[in-house]
Amino acid sequence: MKLKKILRSTLAGVVTAMTCYFSLISPATHAALALRRSMPDAWFSSSVTWYALGAVLLASAAIAVVVSRKVYKLESMDIRATSNPSDVEGHSS
Repeated sequence: MKLKKILRSTLAGVVTAMTCYFSLISPATHAALALRRSMPDAWFSSSVTWYALGAVLLASAAIAVVVSRKVYKLESMDIRATSNPSDVEGHSS
């Protein structure tokens, strides 16, 4: 049962990381290229696209870790959807 929770949270994290990366890489690359064109003689001009890629990777990984932990915690809560609220333990009417 614990392996199932771990696999679900890992899958959610991987899917989130891929989605975030593909959503963020294009705007980050365009912003890096615009910055490079506006300041061609700056010290960071030659590697600004690498900085943008690193920022996107870090942001995607951070978001994926948060999502993975949240999914694992939700799986650990073991909430069962019931049609009758009185069937849930701890529910007092």
